[in-house]
Amino acid sequence: MSLDFFGTEIGIKKLINSALYIFFVFVVYLILRRVLKVIFNRAGGKNTSAAHRQRIKTVSKMLSSIIKYLFLIIILLVILAVLGVNVTSLLAGLGIMTAVLGLAFQDMIKDFIAGIAIIAEDQFGVGDTVIVPADGFKGTVTEIGLKTTEITNEKGEVKILSNHNIDGLINCSRNNKEA
Repeated sequence: MSLDFFGTEIGIKKLINSALYIFFVFVVYLILRRVLKVIFNRAGGKNTSAAHRQRIKTVSKMLSSIIKYLFLIIILLVILAVLGVNVTSLLAGLGIMTAVLGLAFQDMIKDFIAGIAIIAEDQFGVGDTVIVPADGFKGTVTEIGLKTTEITNEKGEVKILSNHNIDGLINCSRNNKEA
């Protein structure tokens, strides 16, 4: 027995196996996310400084984003394989696609690299109070992601900045950080 999905015959056995595989990948994702949360919670224990805990929280959010996107890509590849797309040739052509996508998504790549630099250099972290010089927006960094950084002010307004566009941000919390 098989199902017809947009002109592609999909066997029930293949569909069930793929669903189980996706379920397995999702369970592994949830377990990995939980393990990382426990590890980061232990690393940011009571004996660490506030600045260290803040940096751990920032790295945790960044790593969670990377893992989430990685598992979404894996699930997408499984779904494409079920629909009859030759995933092997798709992966083989990844080198050329990477070059083309690299040119097309230069800003996204810049954002990703800038996000890593922000964390690695400890320029600011989640919980820091910052001022955006371009418009004087002052608020607390609430999230640093792969592409953007979110800053929330006292009124609850949220400013979202692309990581590669963050230039000359004033970190008001820097003087209060412990070494």
